[in-house]
Amino acid sequence: MLSAVCVVIHPNRLAREGLKAILANSPFNPVWTSSSIEQVPSSIASTGEQLLVLIGVREAAKLAQTLSAARAIFPDASVVVMGDACDGDVVITALGAGATTFLDDRISPSTLIKELELVAQGEPVISVLLIKRLLGQGPAQAPEVAARTSEQAGAPITLDQRQPRKPDDEDEVEDEDGAASNTHLSSRETAILNDLVQGTPNKVIAKRLNITEATVKVHVKAILRKIGVQNRTQAAIWGLRRQQDIQHGSVHSE
Repeated sequence: MLSAVCVVIHPNRLAREGLKAILANSPFNPVWTSSSIEQVPSSIASTGEQLLVLIGVREAAKLAQTLSAARAIFPDASVVVMGDACDGDVVITALGAGATTFLDDRISPSTLIKELELVAQGEPVISVLLIKRLLGQGPAQAPEVAARTSEQAGAPITLDQRQPRKPDDEDEVEDEDGAASNTHLSSRETAILNDLVQGTPNKVIAKRLNITEATVKVHVKAILRKIGVQNRTQAAIWGLRRQQDIQHGSVHSE
């Protein structure tokens, strides 16, 4: 099980102590808790271990500033923001300012630890319900568990057949340094994109498709390049919007 040096930042002392108690017997036992990122010793990053910064937030006002400071002090850290998932301003500010992922502060302790484990593995997951809420489709209540199952994913993404595809396109993997020739996704890339919408980790994708995790990562990079986004979260939002277009009839196949 992967672990990381964990720092907890929360303006509320009771919340800090609660998070510290929850994480005490996990691989993420906090080495430092504080009300602000500026109070955390920068020397913590000099240990050479993976660093995870967990930031609790109540409003969007100072969040961007806090995230900017966290990135400046700990540029290689994974930064997880916890807050009210029903507050769109907080969620959008967190993701827009470079947070690794956003977690609802009403999730269970066991779910919190599982989410941090995914972050430590380099596979942060964001709730599909949260993405739908940002797009104006989700329910009013916050999700309890990040969605990773097909039941929560909606209709699968399909290809726009108007663009030609080479016969061997399905198994084609672009060179990591090469540019994509067009924005058309192969059937394999489409399947992986649908998994990203579901929040499926690379390990599960690899097992389902009977390929290596390294190959999945190459496919994901190709997908990001082709659809013009920067990370998995943005790709999931792009894919979810694509599903909406298909369901509403705005994407047609010849």
